[in-house]
Amino acid sequence: MSGREDLLLGFRLAVGGGRGSIVRLVLSAFGIGLAVVILLTGASTGTVKENRDQRAFASYVRSEPIPGVAPLAYRPATTDFRGQAIALVHLRPTGPNSPIPPGVDRLPAPGEVFLSPKLEELVAADTSGLLRPLLPGEPVRVIAAGTVLNPNDLVAYVGSDTLRSGSMVYGFGAERGYDYTIEQEVLALLLIGLFVLLTPVFIFIGTISRLGGATRDRRLAALRLAGSSVRQLRRITAAESLAGAAAGLVVGAALFLLLRGAVTNFQVFRFGLYPSDLTPPWPLVVLIVLLVPALTVVTAWFAQRHTIVEPLGVVREATPPKRRLWWRLLPILAGIALVLPDFGMESGLGRAALIAGVVLLMLGIPALLPWLLERVVSGIKGGPPSFQLAIRRLRSDSGTPSRVVAGLCVVLAGAIGLQSLVAGQAALQDEYQDTTAGRTIVTAEGPVADKAVAAVRAVPGAADFQAMRSMFVTTAGGDHSFSSFAVADCPTIEASTGTTGCRDGDVFAEAPSFHKGQSVTLTDLDKHEQPWSVPATPRPLDPKKSGIAEYLGVRVLATPGAAGGIDLTAASVTVSLRDGAANPDFVELVRNSVAPLGWEATVATYNRERVTDEAQMFGDARNILLGGVLFVLLLAGVSLLVLAQEQVRERRRALGALSATGVPVRVILRSMVWQNGIPLLLGIVIATATGIGIAAVGRRMFWDTLYIDWAAVGVLACAAVVMVLLVTASTLPSVRSAARSENLRTE
Repeated sequence: MSGREDLLLGFRLAVGGGRGSIVRLVLSAFGIGLAVVILLTGASTGTVKENRDQRAFASYVRSEPIPGVAPLAYRPATTDFRGQAIALVHLRPTGPNSPIPPGVDRLPAPGEVFLSPKLEELVAADTSGLLRPLLPGEPVRVIAAGTVLNPNDLVAYVGSDTLRSGSMVYGFGAERGYDYTIEQEVLALLLIGLFVLLTPVFIFIGTISRLGGATRDRRLAALRLAGSSVRQLRRITAAESLAGAAAGLVVGAALFLLLRGAVTNFQVFRFGLYPSDLTPPWPLVVLIVLLVPALTVVTAWFAQRHTIVEPLGVVREATPPKRRLWWRLLPILAGIALVLPDFGMESGLGRAALIAGVVLLMLGIPALLPWLLERVVSGIKGGPPSFQLAIRRLRSDSGTPSRVVAGLCVVLAGAIGLQSLVAGQAALQDEYQDTTAGRTIVTAEGPVADKAVAAVRAVPGAADFQAMRSMFVTTAGGDHSFSSFAVADCPTIEASTGTTGCRDGDVFAEAPSFHKGQSVTLTDLDKHEQPWSVPATPRPLDPKKSGIAEYLGVRVLATPGAAGGIDLTAASVTVSLRDGAANPDFVELVRNSVAPLGWEATVATYNRERVTDEAQMFGDARNILLGGVLFVLLLAGVSLLVLAQEQVRERRRALGALSATGVPVRVILRSMVWQNGIPLLLGIVIATATGIGIAAVGRRMFWDTLYIDWAAVGVLACAAVVMVLLVTASTLPSVRSAARSENLRTE
């Protein structure tokens, strides 16, 4: 036969070899299809970043004066509605040619509001009546879709004719050379996570490509008897593998298109994607189309390296070659050599060395696990019958289960390391969260300070009310120029500092250099300065971590009696209060009470669920990677399921013989649990050690203390164990069908 005829015969055997061939083709197509979805999604990461950068570039504000352009007064502010952040951008043109932000064709007039598409949907769907008062104007237009950074962003352009402060903007759009990048530490986490997600995919593709190995060998023996040469058999094997790969590519492309079309309906944590973002570059698509079939063919050929196909049957090497250790240690040693030196994250070389080191450490898992599993099972003796059956099976073929588990353990190692890094970041934020836990903070500028205080006091259920008027204090020598000065009544001072016996006229200071009669300079946000003489000997100031004084960073605190003569007109006010009525919409009522004050008043809530922007960035990275990890775990489960079902099909005669000799089906099932569980437990140990090593290395990027998220370790390990149990349980019908004496009468 010619080479073309050999390939056609291989395709016919793959799709027309009976029910078993069709089942294997379907299983292979589904497994490879899931892998292709992950590869196409990973290939789209460059497009995702490029498109997001372009949207960010377009909204970049330019404050450099441009001759002939009337600047635009630009003041962004933020409010919340039931945990969803809303960006209010206040705009006031100073001339007819003031710049226009992206997504609209004109500036909003005073009293008008332009809404992003998602915010318009939220306003239309709100039936509580609490959202509409937060918008300082009448909604008249919708910002063009695709111009806000994320499709789920809640943005409003607010027209104003009273805006006094804010930036003067002369244009929108970043100039050439503008560097818009995410934090390098977060980028390193995402790159490591991308490797964590993609590496197991290739392992799973190789594993799925080995389906039906025993049946394929018997067919090849028949073809050998019919006169086919060894070279022809290799072409036929390649064609059979290509059939499954081609079907997997079609399934994967269809699933990816479905995911791409529905991506805007997902709340992808704080980030969001447009369908156009999930567009892999054509060179990478071509690479995937060529790489997946090539990997399946090479894997099928590699699986036959210890098999001799002769006309009268298939001969396998009775004793598998002993696995060598030296080359398996090379990636681990190279990884350690790269991560141990502290090259620093500031340089590109340091980041590349760290990422490459971590990648090599995780590559050591699939390299080391087969050797380690072989050594472990060779030394185990005794145990119940089910355990002995599993050990015997693992001794004869430890490579296949170890390869599937190795891919799974790469995911576990990366997830454990990344989760521990995020746990460390969360621990660093605890102290900050404690300072204002459970409180609502209202900040208003000087001209509206009294109105804000009165409005907040009138909110039903307001309790534990604390208010301070704050400025900055500078001593005659120029020291303490960044110290915060505040004026508050005695109840607020005692509640915020723990001081007792406060009397009107007292002064409190944290810095020991302040003394009675000392002359200092007070400065408000408008840079207005006024002198003040300390009227009394300052008492020690020790702010509580749960008080407003700690939140403001107050270093000098005066009672109203001691602040006589100070003009507080331009001093901003900060109000802290709690919900005393257990009203779930208390915060919304507070926001609505100061909403008429516009950009001059802001409301923020602080509790265990609110974090800083930096922590939110790490949390977003963690959530994105965690979603990918769960998807890869699903792929691992599918691979294990396909492998288990195929093993049952190939061992029908052996299972029938066991059943005929009196071995109960439950013993066979328990042996399969041991057969999948032993490599998994061994892999979990290696993955945990590697994940802790990754966390130990990664801590140098962010903090000095090593944090291990043992809860994440336990959850991920339990998820892997549960997956193995579910896979084994799903094979029960197949095992019962195979464990029949009738199977002994068939070849």
